[in-house]
Amino acid sequence: MHTALLFLVGWAALLGASQAASGPPCRVWLQATPRGNMLELVGNCSSLTGAAGHYRYEMSLERQASGGRSTSQQGGEFDLAAGQSVVLSSTQVNIDGQATYVGHLRIFDAHNVLLAQDSVRHTPDNK
Repeated sequence: MHTALLFLVGWAALLGASQAASGPPCRVWLQATPRGNMLELVGNCSSLTGAAGHYRYEMSLERQASGGRSTSQQGGEFDLAAGQSVVLSSTQVNIDGQATYVGHLRIFDAHNVLLAQDSVRHTPDNK
């Protein structure tokens, strides 16, 4: 009984260490840049591993105002070589002094597992 319990504890520790050591295969970040009455949103991804990978991204931009909400979405698949950085998507929207804009970027693997994500918020105060 003790041998089986020690085996299970050791196996769980090994799995935990393996998953912690592997980390995400990439880093993602969103850049939100106001340009006059426009807001430019750019989604980026950079490889953190020594191997190439095939991924899927989803980028969304939500406008929140007193009159309601609207969302635009972009997405697609991409290949990322070891050490490579890519621009996944960019969009520009008209902004006003009344609305808040929230952007999200998510990266998934072939099994639809979320690997990395980032979000930004642009409020009327940070023109």
